[in-house]
Amino acid sequence: MCERYQYTLRVILIALLFAFSGFLGKAASPVATPEDAPRYRMPLDLSLRVNLVWAAASEPNIGFEVPVGQHVTLGANLGLKPWPRWGFWDWDEKENDTHWRNFAVVPEVRWWPGNIYEGWFAGADFIYTHYNVGAVSFPFGMYPDAKDYRLQGSWWAGGIFGGYSWALGEHFRLEAEAGVAAGLAAFDRYDCKHCGTSLGEDRKVGVVPKVGVNIAWNPVSRTERAARLAERTSTDVQTVVNIVSKPVAFVVHLKDVPSLPSVGDKLSGSDSWVVPVSNYRPLDYQTRPGRDSVLCVRYALDSYELDPSLGSNSASLEKLVADIRAIRNDARNEELLVSIVGLASIEGPVEHNDTLSVRRARAVAQYLEKETGLPHRNFEVIGKGEAWDWLHAQLAAKPEGLDPEQVDKLNAILAETSDPDVRERKIRSDAALYKAVKTYLLADQRTAGYIRVYYGDKPDPVTQKLNDEVYTLLKAKRYHEAVKVVRKDAALMERVRSDAEAANAYGIALYFTALDNKDAAAEKEAIDLIQRAARQGSESAVQNLKGIETYGPARKEYDAWVAESKRQ
Repeated sequence: MCERYQYTLRVILIALLFAFSGFLGKAASPVATPEDAPRYRMPLDLSLRVNLVWAAASEPNIGFEVPVGQHVTLGANLGLKPWPRWGFWDWDEKENDTHWRNFAVVPEVRWWPGNIYEGWFAGADFIYTHYNVGAVSFPFGMYPDAKDYRLQGSWWAGGIFGGYSWALGEHFRLEAEAGVAAGLAAFDRYDCKHCGTSLGEDRKVGVVPKVGVNIAWNPVSRTERAARLAERTSTDVQTVVNIVSKPVAFVVHLKDVPSLPSVGDKLSGSDSWVVPVSNYRPLDYQTRPGRDSVLCVRYALDSYELDPSLGSNSASLEKLVADIRAIRNDARNEELLVSIVGLASIEGPVEHNDTLSVRRARAVAQYLEKETGLPHRNFEVIGKGEAWDWLHAQLAAKPEGLDPEQVDKLNAILAETSDPDVRERKIRSDAALYKAVKTYLLADQRTAGYIRVYYGDKPDPVTQKLNDEVYTLLKAKRYHEAVKVVRKDAALMERVRSDAEAANAYGIALYFTALDNKDAAAEKEAIDLIQRAARQGSESAVQNLKGIETYGPARKEYDAWVAESKRQ
């Protein structure tokens, strides 16, 4: 071995021994900081290991590791190969140009996601090695210069790695690790002879793989380590008893604010012929509505001339015009359709009555179009011809003027045949029956009936803003912003005053804003709002009041403790 190499090796080994002993003494007697003083300190849990890959390369080595936190360990690997070739017995350097001496120091830090020394780990290390290598062929073509020359120098590198640890009993473990390191090599190049002629100095930056299979021994058994961990956890819990815990998260209860009724909504509550467009039914499938749910415009026998003075036509037409105008003038309305079905009585030729029924329905549509200005496309007109289905409904209502036998006879005629001309002849063949039908039923069939006003509205913008923008801020716990949005909009504030769910939502936003600002007046205002909403029937407000009863005092106690801690 070259004299310079032997001297360098002795100096580094002595320094490592002093450093190692000092590190163990420091790890075994940790200094407690004021913050850590009350915490239980686990005694030193040293782990010693041997890298089997280094050993297979005929390099004696040892590694150690100590915990410095619940999931972190510090350690180092030390390796030394002082003989020139594979076996330690082969010290002859003059008969063979092959050389492979080196020593290595690898300090490292590991992080264990679970308990230390168990399962997966990841780490980083720093590598220093001094080597004297020549005429050696490494596998996979690595380090080709070492085959043709003798290289003597140092390698400084940093790396990362990961691995897994398996328990082999109470004290032994098997570790497998792999990683990569990058660094700088500075070396002298020589002919492949014992202390041969120097060919000059060289420096190279390179990346090398890291592979290790370790057998580790822990003086502290797995059972004892588990017991210490349980004891430390118990001690930590006892230490923080006097610390005020952060209050449990407040679960905000909200319910969508109902839309304000539109003009169409209000009219549909009183006028049965005003219907939401969602309930639309095609005209061909309509059956005669009950007398109390339809407006009828009546006509004289065999006429389609609209006569406002006939029966209740004037009142019916005025009501239709008023409803259509009111719905159309509502800013929220976006759909309006007037459906009209014309009818003719069952007397007379079928084809003539079909045409007559269409003309009667069209006459009403033209009148309404002229009076309201509603475009032609907003009307749906159809003639259903002779009012046989209407007659079914009339008989089911047990009309005045017909005795039960006459009603039964009419129902039998309707059931026996579907041909309208045959039905009419059979009814006319019974003079008394026909006279009763003509007197009490036929005039009621000469109508433009089945009139419906269908409406569709846009969402209420105030309600939409509350349910979308304000509720989104509340769910994101951006209470200050929610308060600002409501206060800047007079329509929103009016809804808060008039609606229970809106008052509950604004009250919650104001409550948390008041707690953050320590504003007692605003806090009282918020609770008053939520209480009012609860009295008005908001179940969400009732739930929020229950939460405030426990959360409010806990939050104030916690805030006071935090403030006191900061002062200290």
